[in-house]
Amino acid sequence: MKAMLVGLMALSAAVCGAAAHAHVVLDKSEARIGKSFKAVLAVPHGCDGSASVRLTVQVPEGMIAVKPMPKPGWSIDIKKGAYARAYNFMHGAQLGEGVKEISWSGRLEDGFYDEFTFTGYIADAFKPGDTMAFPVVQECETGVAKWVETAAAGQDPHTLKYPAPLLRLTAADAPRGVSKGDITVSSGWSRATPAGAKVGAGYFAMTNTGREPDRLVAASSDLAETVEIHEMSTRDGVMVMRPLDQGLTISAGQTVALTSGGMHLMLTGLKTPLVEGKTVAVTLQFERAGKMAVLLDVLAVGAQGPGGQQGMAGKAEHAQH
Repeated sequence: MKAMLVGLMALSAAVCGAAAHAHVVLDKSEARIGKSFKAVLAVPHGCDGSASVRLTVQVPEGMIAVKPMPKPGWSIDIKKGAYARAYNFMHGAQLGEGVKEISWSGRLEDGFYDEFTFTGYIADAFKPGDTMAFPVVQECETGVAKWVETAAAGQDPHTLKYPAPLLRLTAADAPRGVSKGDITVSSGWSRATPAGAKVGAGYFAMTNTGREPDRLVAASSDLAETVEIHEMSTRDGVMVMRPLDQGLTISAGQTVALTSGGMHLMLTGLKTPLVEGKTVAVTLQFERAGKMAVLLDVLAVGAQGPGGQQGMAGKAEHAQH
């Protein structure tokens, strides 16, 4: 029974993400080049039990026109400076200087979670796949946590003790997806997993443009021993998870989304960790459209997905069949 409970807790964490993460993270770890971006820093705890009193973020080069959001009970200090170069902004304007650092001062008890928000514009000086690091210093009544580390080439980011929040950049116009027959699969993503984790999850949307229903009957990946289609629901306040042994039907003209906290792919027996910034290749088997190879973008451990999908909180258990 104890082993079963441990396994269920691991599955729940993989699908839903933790409500409070060990690190300071961006709630959305992906942004489009040449577009505005709302950055939300999630702070889940203080410093070894001590309350947080100041949070300072260094704005990365290439994020311009930054404006912090006022926060009740907190004062805000900003530092401005010259950019390394002038960047194109909206309506043909160019910006050569702006906000380089933001500090919020107040008080956040160790037992509480809070978010710190600012907006900006991702300059067009990047290419898809580039990343931005947002070094954060969290000062507490006793102690300080410097979330400023970035992985060197070839280094596993999970080995970092104090990783800086990362933002992965994508093309300004996101691709429509992969199509075969009447089925289009789009918006594929997954969450990064800790080193040694054996369970991961996959999410995407499936659209049937045909006149007949189709059915997703199976999935596989070279990175996992098994890939199953799962459904998650809440019964009496308890999250229940079960495999869909008969597959998942996509009716004619319908879009079915696999989301965090709902239907999803469960990847078990992971052979390597899912690393933020990488992709997971998955083969989907449809009853009518046949096999389709898709890529899932791996986002941060606490990511809510490209569309800011919300995970469901609570306990998880497998339903009995």
